[in-house]
Amino acid sequence: MKDNKILFGTFIALLLLLTTGLSYAYFSASISGNENAKNVVVEAGTLSLVYTDGPEIKAQNIKPGWSTTKEVSVKNTGTLDTNYNVIWQSLTNEITNNEMVISATCQRLNSAGTVEGTCDSIPQVPVSDMTIAKKISIESGFTHKYTFTILFKEINANQNYNQGKEFDGVLGIEESKGGVSPVAFSTESWDTIVSAVKSGDTSVYNVGDTKEIDMGEYGTHTLRIANMSTPSECNTEGFSQSACGFVLEFADIITTDKMNDTNTNVGGWPASSMYAFVNYVIYDALPEEIKDAIIDTTVVSGHGPADTENFTSTDRLYLLAPKEIYTNFSNSWDSAKDLTRTLDYYTAQGVTTNNYSGAIKKNGTSASGWWFRSAISINDDDFFSVGDNGYYYGDNASYTNGVAPAFRLG
Repeated sequence: MKDNKILFGTFIALLLLLTTGLSYAYFSASISGNENAKNVVVEAGTLSLVYTDGPEIKAQNIKPGWSTTKEVSVKNTGTLDTNYNVIWQSLTNEITNNEMVISATCQRLNSAGTVEGTCDSIPQVPVSDMTIAKKISIESGFTHKYTFTILFKEINANQNYNQGKEFDGVLGIEESKGGVSPVAFSTESWDTIVSAVKSGDTSVYNVGDTKEIDMGEYGTHTLRIANMSTPSECNTEGFSQSACGFVLEFADIITTDKMNDTNTNVGGWPASSMYAFVNYVIYDALPEEIKDAIIDTTVVSGHGPADTENFTSTDRLYLLAPKEIYTNFSNSWDSAKDLTRTLDYYTAQGVTTNNYSGAIKKNGTSASGWWFRSAISINDDDFFSVGDNGYYYGDNASYTNGVAPAFRLG
């Protein structure tokens, strides 16, 4: 097992200012904390985080090409060597096209404060809700002195699309001890996968990686990493967690079934017979080591005309929703479409309502339709579904479609 301790980071707020008639986006940046302190030290576990030049950075009227630096030191105050990750937390980044980036150089200092060389530098990476650097080793008594550079990239083109955007987040470190390092999702034991997910040490895994599992009477099926990120919108009150965190989905169809025995969507997804089938029958068919690792997920789903509010349920397994597949889905017939996000996998595949072949799933060797969880709001007998061509449709609740649920580990 790995013991994670989150240390306070630096709060960065970048607010883009609209300036009429200018061809560039201008914004101000600040890192706030104890403004009266010259050095800020935050300690937890065996690591301390020191801001050697004070906690605050301010800049006004910056434009593409602007950059600023921040010196941060990580010291191992314990008696044993350890590892840590450099992380973003509570991140809001509306600046698009990966134009806000962060990088760092690093010096390695011994207990006397003498430089003994360099430690792992951090190559330029986009600012996103992610671990910036993973499993950096630090010896007992040593200090890693970082110089972070935050850059608003200039791309030699009009960047007005980033006017009026906002960026803020928390930069910190996470201590990680012990455990077995993950190697590859497809061949990893579930114990190792679960440990890696819980510790945040999933850098060797990629969205889209797959792994086969034995489902007993339902045969062998393929699980796919559908999501690994937790953007700031996931922290919004009332937002579905079904596309947040480490999400696994069935890449193929396990079996086929009706959403309900009769043509009704009253009560939506939580009241459907499919809900019970997925959360009990399908769940029970999973290997024990997976069942033990599944976390409860708050799932928001749309309603039909007989109901007036969206439904919120706590699920072990759940069906997906249209917005979680199609990045541009905007059909108002799904009343909960704005309360979830597109899974990382389908975003990377570019699946839209115009480019939908990436939503095709197979039942055995043949493409087949499969159910969404969303009731259709304009009639009381239909739920959304995916056709065998990957496009979304509506089907009577008593129609037989494929079942391809998802779940989260954490």
